[in-house]
Amino acid sequence: MKIVVFCEKELSAALELIGKGRAIAPEATICALYEDRESCVPQLLASGADEALSMDRCVDDCAQGTRIAAALSALSPDIVLFPATVRGRFLSAWAAAKLDTGLTADCTELSLNADGLLLQTRPAFGGNLTADILCKESRPQIASVRPGVFARPEPQRCTENAGEPHSALTIQQVLQRMDELAFEPVEYGISLQTARVVVAGGKGIGSKKGFDKLHELADLLGGAVGATRSAVDAGWIDYEHQIGQTGVMIRPDLYFAFGISGIMQHVVGMSSAGTVISVNTDRNAPIFSCSDFGIIADWRETIDVIIEYIKKGKKIA
Repeated sequence: MKIVVFCEKELSAALELIGKGRAIAPEATICALYEDRESCVPQLLASGADEALSMDRCVDDCAQGTRIAAALSALSPDIVLFPATVRGRFLSAWAAAKLDTGLTADCTELSLNADGLLLQTRPAFGGNLTADILCKESRPQIASVRPGVFARPEPQRCTENAGEPHSALTIQQVLQRMDELAFEPVEYGISLQTARVVVAGGKGIGSKKGFDKLHELADLLGGAVGATRSAVDAGWIDYEHQIGQTGVMIRPDLYFAFGISGIMQHVVGMSSAGTVISVNTDRNAPIFSCSDFGIIADWRETIDVIIEYIKKGKKIA
């Protein structure tokens, strides 16, 4: 089996796809198809690619899509994976049309079925369901995958980390645990998909003004602000902050969930977070089942305490 991964200038998403390709097909030959930059080759090979092939980048993406299709025709891969970025979506669709094959866009999971076909999973019906899609006849099987869905492989090795969730704690206990975490200040406005810290709010935030507090905390921690679909639909925050099946997939080191109930469509977007701290007045909220630390309290009072705690140099009065 041969798998081709298309690599954009920003390599993170492509490295995730190389790692996933190696995970689902350990014996496959993985070819990284990159544009121009020779300096990326060692990183591609260290992350699991067997080959790294260069192609010139054309300013016209229509022409580039045709070039990619020609390269794929020559390589004859079984599977082709593209990052589901704005450009990746366009190029994958163009190449699939040129090759007269199918494309599953915006995938959130990939696996091989019993027959060795690529099982492509993506959100359907507005994110309320997931659909499993097979390309049974035409080749290659092409999929674009949302950045951040899969873990980026360690150079020359892949590891899986698992931990037992903690029981519900008081806010003081959570703050004490935060002393163990180190955060480097970064420029405000960091991408939600690359942020090490994400402060997210849901319907429980109640208003657009409420998100100002979340921005304040995110700013203090050098992080980004996220939101649920219900908060975005209410007009309290822009769509670019939406996390979940109909938004972005993230994997920060630390994730705050304020006023978020925790329905499946949202949880699938943040389930890879390192540490999850949830604040909700409903002790039966589903979000607590996927949290490391749970605080049953009003989010406003809790965030004020956390902000004050950080401003005082992480010393509890």
